[in-house]
Amino acid sequence: MTTQPLPAAVQAEVVNACRAAFYYRDDFKALILTAGVSRGMYGRHDHLDNSKAVMTRRILDDLHDLGPSGWAIQRKIAVELCTLDRPGNGVEDTKTARDALDRLRQVAKSARIIVDTERAAIDERRAREAKRQQTLAEERRNTEHLSQRFTELATDRPRTASEKQARGYQLEILLVDLFAANHLDYVGSRRQPHEQVDGSFFFRGFTYLVEARWRSDKPTIGDLADFKFKVDGKLESTRGLFISMAGFDSEILGHFAHNSGTRNNIIYMTGNDLALIFGGQVGLEDALLKKIDAAESRGEYLSDLKN
Repeated sequence: MTTQPLPAAVQAEVVNACRAAFYYRDDFKALILTAGVSRGMYGRHDHLDNSKAVMTRRILDDLHDLGPSGWAIQRKIAVELCTLDRPGNGVEDTKTARDALDRLRQVAKSARIIVDTERAAIDERRAREAKRQQTLAEERRNTEHLSQRFTELATDRPRTASEKQARGYQLEILLVDLFAANHLDYVGSRRQPHEQVDGSFFFRGFTYLVEARWRSDKPTIGDLADFKFKVDGKLESTRGLFISMAGFDSEILGHFAHNSGTRNNIIYMTGNDLALIFGGQVGLEDALLKKIDAAESRGEYLSDLKN
């Protein structure tokens, strides 16, 4: 642990490694400063009559007196030495130097200052898998919570106009949370000077405007035309998603889709579609892809997610 002093056995091997692995004092100085030792601390011991081993021992003692911040630098010195792939320039007895570095690595591994690469790889895989499982568990809990909220909203029976309007707002909030749970960027409802948009999202190269309605009546041709006017008023890379909890009149929808006079750029979802999505039977992304594919390849703008 970085909050503990460097063990005495490791300190002894650090001193031996600094004695054997460096010839030029500048190389030794560079390692010490890189590890975090201040120039002031280094300068206090940088005398010609002090060997590199003596300097190392005194610097380690000074770091010990600093407490946790100094202990962390002690360990950084040990780690920096362990990562050396060869002795410093000018060292003649390279075998002794390499042996000293190897002994330091062995003692540092035993003290858990460094971890062998195989063990580190195993620990990293385990950590990644644990994180993945935690993420999956959180997503399951989030999905269950969304499903519960949708069910409560669907079984509610608002009586007054204000209660019905409040349920519509709750649907908009649910959509924001649904898209977030599926890692899709979604912008909630916003008002502009001459129009209101219930939401929008970007998916597979297109921006989709959203119209979300929780009313007892199915949308009229006028409702569909008003929404299409909003979509067509944007760039050609804009499409629309019309959600109607009451569903759609197939004759009205068919007539509108084939007689609107412009390109067909809207897909449709019903309350039953949302029930499947919130219930976990169909993923949101899969549902969108299925709707888009049916519209693009077969001209079906109200495809059934169950088929």
